Amino acid sequence: MPDTGKKIVLCVDDMPEVLMNINAILKNQYDVRSAIDIASALRVLETTHVDLLLLDIEMPEMSGIDFFAKLQKDARYQNIPVVFLTADTENKTAQKAIKKGAKGYLTKPVSPAALLESVSFFFE
Repeated sequence: MPDTGKKIVLCVDDMPEVLMNINAILKNQYDVRSAIDIASALRVLETTHVDLLLLDIEMPEMSGIDFFAKLQKDARYQNIPVVFLTADTENKTAQKAIKKGAKGYLTKPVSPAALLESVSFFFE
């Protein structure tokens, strides 16, 4: 993929409609990459400098929190800010992730305004 000069945001979610929604919201300001599973996310991370990771907590093969913990152990990925996406309206799981070093969380369905505000925070 050609370099657009935009900050690269990788969104990892097992629901295609969530990926399409986030891409539609962010695509004018950011270079959005999508991954439907952890394996795809790792392929993107291995080949692309990612500036921000939007990560679903509930993934089929590995939870987003477990994937985040794995990334934290790898020096190549330790400095990528992670914002979790969660359908958990009580947010207990996301709050646990914040304590482990995540930079924030958004509840699904994601509000366009909240998503843009949250993402732009990292690039001001």
